[in-house]
Amino acid sequence: MKRAALFAIFSATMRAQVGPPLLGYLPDNGRLRPVYGIAAAAGVGGALDYGRTFAVIAVSPQQDFALASDSSTGQVLLVTQTGVAALPQAAPSPDRIVMSPRGSAALLWFSATNRMQIVSGLPASPSLREIDANFLLASPDALAIADDGTLAAGAWRDGLYLFGPNGEVSRTPLHERAYVLAFYAGSHDLAAGTRLHLFTVSNGAASAVYEGALKPAGLAMAANNQRILLAESSGSILSLDLARRSVFRADCACEPEGLFGMGPSLFRLSRFDGTTFKLFDARTGDVLFVPLAAAGQGDAR
Repeated sequence: MKRAALFAIFSATMRAQVGPPLLGYLPDNGRLRPVYGIAAAAGVGGALDYGRTFAVIAVSPQQDFALASDSSTGQVLLVTQTGVAALPQAAPSPDRIVMSPRGSAALLWFSATNRMQIVSGLPASPSLREIDANFLLASPDALAIADDGTLAAGAWRDGLYLFGPNGEVSRTPLHERAYVLAFYAGSHDLAAGTRLHLFTVSNGAASAVYEGALKPAGLAMAANNQRILLAESSGSILSLDLARRSVFRADCACEPEGLFGMGPSLFRLSRFDGTTFKLFDARTGDVLFVPLAAAGQGDAR
């Protein structure tokens, strides 16, 4: 009896001290919500209170910070679970914020001036540089930034352009319009998706790795750059094994917003609709349903 009572007290104490693990962060109507649990058994927690709302949010694939613009002032902020800090020298009110594969760099795009700012050294020691893309006279269909921040890519109607660290610009000989882009993690190699092919771009040369009718909505690399993932507007998720050239398909029964990393093999597919969102596990090929956590379960602290 005494041993059982001690075990019950110990178990209750452990439950009080140990909460569910933090899986990552979820943008939701100008706020960030924590996602608790593991991939197959996760729940969406209450919105974190920063005393403000955000206009544009991009969460690091490492899930350790986000970049966001203040909805009132346009100021670009570095957001963590404990607070916010202004990003030095960042221009206000970017129209897009794009993270690199590992979250060590980001790209801010400004449609009114057709320019971008590259942020390197995230999150501890950010530095910025400017790129003028006004000569292209339009906003791009897709943007991407390499992890070291030295190379950016943009897909326009008239071509795929690479922007180097010293103001150099080159046009990649890709004879189809690309709608989605993704750099390989830790690399300057690039993946691009058109309506007919998936391409890899290395040293300025493009090579088709998949052919078929496509409806690109998002692109990402997974499994240590061994897989290209393509989310289609139809809800189909294509996973291409580059070594074997084998293809696996899944259906999320959703309209993907894109492919947003939540760890090495997990990718957010859809927006949070107030009750749920969907994840894709590239390791298992499963589409996972993540609901709103029960009241009091995994609440934000």
